[in-house]
Amino acid sequence: MSHCHLTGFIFAALTPCAFIACADQSPVAPGAPSDGDQGVPVLALAVTGIYTLTVYATTVGRGAVLDTYVTDASGHPATSGTVTFKYCSLQGVPAPRSACNTGSGKWMFWGSAGIIPTGPNKGHALMGYTEAPPAGTTIGFRSRYNSHGSSIASHLSNSANYTWPQ
Repeated sequence: MSHCHLTGFIFAALTPCAFIACADQSPVAPGAPSDGDQGVPVLALAVTGIYTLTVYATTVGRGAVLDTYVTDASGHPATSGTVTFKYCSLQGVPAPRSACNTGSGKWMFWGSAGIIPTGPNKGHALMGYTEAPPAGTTIGFRSRYNSHGSSIASHLSNSANYTWPQ
């Protein structure tokens, strides 16, 4: 038997089984749980949120703080998930965001931090950028929220520049 005929034979033989396997589902409503599915949670679709990256000076040293704040569209802060932070690099040298936004530079991994679930920083993920470039240097940053099952969808933040003070 040729390969094409054998494949057709297997498909024809298995197709009725696929329909029989679904016969135990409730015909009353699409997606209605059968009696055996009572304890299985239904996953809701994640909603688009608001993902804001801010970069500001540290109170100690010459580094910067990368702060991503994640909320749903109603302004409720995220309580779970992680944020991955990246900086813009042009030929191995930190660069302004314009270099990466135009494609001449590459976004490079800096680190990741968990969303703070409670307290005054609820919904924030914070990370230090501990490098101390010369005063006047501008570096671009961006972040990505990874929901890990949160009701707020994973998404990129805005990109932001930070210029080191004199």
